[in-house]
Amino acid sequence: MKGALAGPEAVAGIRVGDVMAREYPAVDKDETLEHAVRVMRKHDSDRVVVFEEGRLVGIMTKKDIMMKLATLRTRNLVPGRMHVSSFMSPSPETIAPAASIVEAAHIMVEKNIGSLPVVDGGEVIGLVTRWEVAGAAKLLEARVAEAMINAPQALKPTNKLLHARQLILKYDLLFLPVVDEGGRVVGYVTVDEVADAFLAFHEIVPEKFRKEKIEQLVVDEVMRLRPPSASADDPLKTLVERMEAKRAKGGVVLHEGRLAGIVTLNELVKLVAALG
Repeated sequence: MKGALAGPEAVAGIRVGDVMAREYPAVDKDETLEHAVRVMRKHDSDRVVVFEEGRLVGIMTKKDIMMKLATLRTRNLVPGRMHVSSFMSPSPETIAPAASIVEAAHIMVEKNIGSLPVVDGGEVIGLVTRWEVAGAAKLLEARVAEAMINAPQALKPTNKLLHARQLILKYDLLFLPVVDEGGRVVGYVTVDEVADAFLAFHEIVPEKFRKEKIEQLVVDEVMRLRPPSASADDPLKTLVERMEAKRAKGGVVLHEGRLAGIVTLNELVKLVAALG
């Protein structure tokens, strides 16, 4: 999109095939969770496209992992003995390369999903995610205030990680700011940090200690520092670029140094979807 005209018309003219990732993380449904996570890390992605004998059958995300790990059913297993088929979301929505990025955003909002395999002639040729939609949102010439929402709740460094997981699921969040006792923003937690912590936990903690130890994990142990930030009056493009630079699923909106709201990939997708 370099050199493209700005504004809603420019965004509406973007085709999925122009911005999709042509190289995307893919695994077989019978691969282990451990292998799938390695593939995610190699591609710096939070998801894998899942195939069976070359046929698209699902998508597995870090959120899927976060939802199912640390439950009683998986507590006695390690990632090397769990399989993608037990974690993936089957029969994913798809999109054609000729579709507009606005249409992709519409589907993501309507189905509450974060990516769409791009299919042409029955073959998966790419993947479009919230990140590509966020890239399009930079062309809107909007202000941060137009995408900002109130944070349903902020975390404290001493909160249990299970509490962060609960909030993420309850409010369907991608990003939670972390504030100290004085109300200053000191970090953030996303679905990725929670999922990665649970994965590491399953790999290194003996089974008989897991129930006790998982309840002791706290936000301070996994949070990322210095979240992307902006003021409500800043150009939205500025905050999105800061999110992209840190590969952070959200950013904080500050007023006089205090938390005024957040912007996440979800809000950016909704902003683009509203153009249609």
